[in-house]
Amino acid sequence: MKIFRLSLILLVIIIISSCSTPQEESNTSKIDNKDLPDQESWQSSVTITKEGRLVAEIKAGYIASYSKKNETILGDSIHVDFFNREGKHNSVLTAHSGIVFNQTTNLMATGNVVVISDSGMVLKTEELQWDNKMQKIISKVPVVFMSKTDTIFGDSFISDPDLKNYEIYNTRGYSKRLIPLDK
Repeated sequence: MKIFRLSLILLVIIIISSCSTPQEESNTSKIDNKDLPDQESWQSSVTITKEGRLVAEIKAGYIASYSKKNETILGDSIHVDFFNREGKHNSVLTAHSGIVFNQTTNLMATGNVVVISDSGMVLKTEELQWDNKMQKIISKVPVVFMSKTDTIFGDSFISDPDLKNYEIYNTRGYSKRLIPLDK
């Protein structure tokens, strides 16, 4: 009987000691309010204008606006429609993520960036900038630029939003154009 009581007391002590007690607040990193966005939205869009004229419409799976940083973060896949000076659609940009710099309304797109002009030109790169003041698409990293007949590789790129007037640096590539051999 004594052994039974001793075992029972020991069992109660083990059970009580194994129960967790509320822990005090840990001193791990605390969230700094300046790192939190002022606004967040999902499956939303942002419109960029210049002097009252539509320049671009941006759609993203996630948008977070940081007024102190003057930035809007775009994530979960972005889709941008660009419009020319007359307000007509001229190209589409898709990318994994991006940043809109609120003060200049410039855009930086990153991750599997593809631009397709309405004329059929295709630009692929990992990082691309939209300079709203210059109205130029700029990439400072390697690009692939394709038309119906040509595939051009380059180390950097600058173009108008139509992908009609462009410069590619350190170009190389191939063409499917037929060249007449006899005159």
